[in-house]
Amino acid sequence: MRSIPSVRVAVCCLLAGALAAQNVTVPASLAGIEGGGGTNVPFGGSLPCRYQVIYDAEELPWSGPRVLTGLLLRADNNTLDTAMPAKGYLDISVLVSTTDVTLGTASAEFEENWGSDATWVIDHVPIQLPAQPALSTAPRPANIPLVFQAPWVFGLTPATHGMPPPRNLLVEIVIHSQPAGAYKVDNLSNCVSPTTTFGPPGAACAEVGGPTLALDGDVSMLAGALYSWRVQHAGPSMPFLLFLDLTNAGGLLGNPAWPLPYPMFDPQNPSVPSPPFTAFGYSAPGCYISVNPVAMLAGVCDATGTGLTGGVLPAGRQYVGLTLYAQAMVLTQTANPLHFITSPGFGSTVCGPLGVVRVYTYFSTSQTTLPVSGQLQNGVGLVFDVM
Repeated sequence: MRSIPSVRVAVCCLLAGALAAQNVTVPASLAGIEGGGGTNVPFGGSLPCRYQVIYDAEELPWSGPRVLTGLLLRADNNTLDTAMPAKGYLDISVLVSTTDVTLGTASAEFEENWGSDATWVIDHVPIQLPAQPALSTAPRPANIPLVFQAPWVFGLTPATHGMPPPRNLLVEIVIHSQPAGAYKVDNLSNCVSPTTTFGPPGAACAEVGGPTLALDGDVSMLAGALYSWRVQHAGPSMPFLLFLDLTNAGGLLGNPAWPLPYPMFDPQNPSVPSPPFTAFGYSAPGCYISVNPVAMLAGVCDATGTGLTGGVLPAGRQYVGLTLYAQAMVLTQTANPLHFITSPGFGSTVCGPLGVVRVYTYFSTSQTTLPVSGQLQNGVGLVFDVM
């Protein structure tokens, strides 16, 4: 392992006062938010483990130089009101580095991802993972300290001529030995997409004697991945349309005189259609259009009145945070004269994948050298606070 350079220690000491800041969470978007799933990697086994995680610059809550004096990991709390016993002692080392490697270019070979400033900031230090009490709210406090033996400064790496300085953060944890026992830490895994429902319809917009049409979607909405919406409480084997837009505001068909959500009937006389539906000659009492259909998907419900449709979302980190608004319209034989019913609107926000990648492998206690490569997984990694 590389020793801690005395020059870096001196620079860190000089800059610590100027650059010190409050603890911040990496990835930044998970500050105060539980990760998508806990993991026993790397602390939940009995074997030594080499674990590396890389965070693209877009996931960091700072830019430019920053002094790091340690990491505070978060234990998992996806299963609320569940306690975890302490675990110890573990013999660990920690390396930190800036790197040009990103989510899209990471190697399964650990040292190929290192930058020129890769530094072992913890070298064979025994630690105990603290007991975690049962908590009814998530996330847990970041209370698993990995205190560096000397400060390290992110952002002082010299740039290659004609190239920008590396902006991404690499953290590597080597567990040289650990006792048996599970210990889950907070992990990105599959993120949970924020969702919202909006708009009517009322109880009248339903199959006769049945519940109101319902629409929901997959738990995790990832850029570049397949996402599916689910229609429920339709008639058996009925065809449906799914309206999609990037907003649920504005007017139907762009007409500000028809603000969304807009009724498919005259509120003063429900048996009469509202202006946009006059040409059809029939109304749909209790039903509303809540989304302008700038894009549409189609499908057919099964014998239980449930329908699935979906598609692959565009790929790219720039789509994280984008909300897609959807509404279902289903053909009906008996619900109303227009022969269509609509669902309330359903919005789902793209939550990932974040620009994070991990590489890890377990190895034998009898192995005298560190393994050179491991399993590479995109969009997965630890959640921690920076000290």
